Amino acid sequence: MTTLTIEQKMSGTGSIHDLASEHRDRHIVFGTGCKYAVVLASYYGGKGYTTHRTAEAALSASRKVREYSHSILGSDGKRYSANGPDLICID
Repeated sequence: MTTLTIEQKMSGTGSIHDLASEHRDRHIVFGTGCKYAVVLASYYGGKGYTTHRTAEAALSASRKVREYSHSILGSDGKRYSANGPDLICID
């Protein structure tokens, strides 16, 4: 298993769309074989993410939460974006 940590942001900075929480670090735990996570903005609270083995599964989950602020992250920490039926690395 791989764990990706999104470090805590300084209180009163950023916006409600940030993945980073002002209260604590967020730990995204990727299960065996999982390569992608759909991570909701910290504003929503709770676990706030799902993990996926394939890009297609991550895209499907992203489409289901399209009305919520979120990002698709790889287990390597890179951010991805939908480009039609594919994911493209944006950083």
